[in-house]
Amino acid sequence: MSSHEHVEFSIDRERYTARITLRRPAAENRVTTAMATQICDFLDVVEQDDDIKVVVLSGEGEHLCAGWEPQDAWRQYLDAPGGSVRKHPSQRARLIAADENWWGPRGLYTRLLRCRKVTVLEARGKCFETGLYFALCCDLVVAGADARFACPRWRNVGVDGDMALLFATVGLKRAKELMFCDVAWSARTALAYGLVDYVADDVAAKVEELANMSASIMRDGIVTEKYAVFASLDKMGIGHSFAATTVVGASLSNIHFQPGEYNFLRDLRDNGVDEALSTSRRGLRDV
Repeated sequence: MSSHEHVEFSIDRERYTARITLRRPAAENRVTTAMATQICDFLDVVEQDDDIKVVVLSGEGEHLCAGWEPQDAWRQYLDAPGGSVRKHPSQRARLIAADENWWGPRGLYTRLLRCRKVTVLEARGKCFETGLYFALCCDLVVAGADARFACPRWRNVGVDGDMALLFATVGLKRAKELMFCDVAWSARTALAYGLVDYVADDVAAKVEELANMSASIMRDGIVTEKYAVFASLDKMGIGHSFAATTVVGASLSNIHFQPGEYNFLRDLRDNGVDEALSTSRRGLRDV
């Protein structure tokens, strides 16, 4: 077993399975760039280990992941090349951060989407923002009855995530509901929309069942099937969409609020993370 401060990694060689667990339950497993980097590092280990056939991704506590840590958003720009040369991070720093941490070839979402192993997600509680993209990028998703899928940040700072994979998974009209209507999809709704594969009373048991079933497939079969998926993703233009998301996301980091509009960034600065998140998500409705 290996662990970062907020990410744990273990391998069960008898079952040919690796497990990556987010361990920040006090913050509802909100992901930082350091955590994203550590997940990618663990995926590097997985990719180089021929004994591993399956990767299970989960979160400690009640929630899979309640999103991206807001306090970390600005810091990633400052840490990127060119990020500290002026009072405000340069546009190149914003682009580099979005590419390297999230959407580029070495970013979290691309690494998870293009992992050569079977990826199984254990979804509980809040699956917001980063949690939503975990569901989109993993091969198989098992949701608990309490799971909720949403991206509330889009209402406050604009749609700064990839759309093509969401459209391909649930359809254009349903994706627009998530974009514009301030809703969170219940586990049953997500199942009906095709975002999750199973809703289970015993999520861990169902995840183990799927992991064991997937691990019974020969290695050549798994990798061949995954490369067929990668080819289909390329035909669908998902890689191009991720590249476009880097540009759009970096541009939206320069967003300007007009009079009368709720300013999440100001609320975050003045009142802190918990209060700003609570205020910004107050109108979120379950459907």
